[in-house]
Amino acid sequence: MAIKLNENGNIPDYNTDEYLKKFIPLVIKYAPEFNNFSIYDLQNKLKLSKKEKLIFRDLTFKIRQHFVSNGIGEMYGSRQIKLLNKGRDIKNGTEKILGMTINNDFSNSNIGQVNHSSESSNNPQTINISNKENPKKKNNLIIKFLKIISENKLISGLLIIVILYIIKIVFGIELK
Repeated sequence: MAIKLNENGNIPDYNTDEYLKKFIPLVIKYAPEFNNFSIYDLQNKLKLSKKEKLIFRDLTFKIRQHFVSNGIGEMYGSRQIKLLNKGRDIKNGTEKILGMTINNDFSNSNIGQVNHSSESSNNPQTINISNKENPKKKNNLIIKFLKIISENKLISGLLIIVILYIIKIVFGIELK
C-alpha cells in the first residue's frame, strides 16, 4: 500500500502528541545506555511502517527537544544525543517516562525511611538533595582561539600569511 502525500509533497496531518508518546519509549528502548547516538539513525532499528518512518523522521527534532528539556538526554553536536542518568533510569525501568513518577524503592536508605515515615506523619519533612555533577568549566579566550585555529585550515592559513607579512614589514626581509 502506497503512502499518500498531500499536495505539498509532505506526509498528511497526524497527531504529534500521539506519535511522540509512541516513539519516545521506543527511542529510549533502543538507545545505547552510555554512548551518544543519532535519533534519526535509530529508525532503522525500530520496527515501523513506511508511514511511521516518515512521521518519525519528521519528529526527530521534537524527540531530541523532549529529551533535552526533560533531562533524559543531552546534545552532542548538532544531531547526537547521550542519555543522562534519568534516561538510563527510564531505560532500566526505575522511572516512568510520561508520568515522570519515580519508583519509590529505597530499601536500606535514609531517603526511603524519611519518605515512608512522612506518609503517616502530619508534619511535612523536607530533604535537600544537591546535584553531585560538576559544573562545566568555562574555556578561556586563548583556548577557544587556538581550538578554532587548529580545526580550521582556512583560518590557520590566513594567520600564517598575516604573520609572514608582519615579519616582512618589521624586519624588512624579502620572502621568496
